[in-house]
Amino acid sequence: MSKLLTAFLMLDKKQIFKKGKGWVKLTVNPTVYPLSTIYSAGYAFLDKAYIYIDKINSSKLAVWVFPKDKKAKLNNLGMDFYNELLNYAHYFTSLKANADTLKILMQKALFSAAPSLFTEAASKEIDELICSLSNPDRNNNVSKKHVSLFAKTRK
Repeated sequence: MSKLLTAFLMLDKKQIFKKGKGWVKLTVNPTVYPLSTIYSAGYAFLDKAYIYIDKINSSKLAVWVFPKDKKAKLNNLGMDFYNELLNYAHYFTSLKANADTLKILMQKALFSAAPSLFTEAASKEIDELICSLSNPDRNNNVSKKHVSLFAKTRK
């Protein structure tokens, strides 16, 4: 018995993969894969399948995949959907982890195209910082994560 077939049988025992005539039903845990990730994976499949997403209970979602091509292999289609879930989970995780870096790069690009925007933004940020320091009630709202745009772009 091939390793792939063994993996399919193990998945079927856990009831996360079920086949019928012309469809495959996948079970997805929404705490592992957020809804946005599931929607993105489903969207990526729209050219090859019809997708239906339903809630089974608070810890399980069902994703029904109906291939547009009747000759499509259901096992492959189901496993490809799980691969897309992993792909989009990685994408969204990386996007979140690199958000600050992307923001800085976009600001540098924008400010190099229009230097007057940099001066405006820097003076506004300085004014807000002075205001927050002069008002002790607002001083608690200044977080340690707050890194000056002016300081980052001066490096």
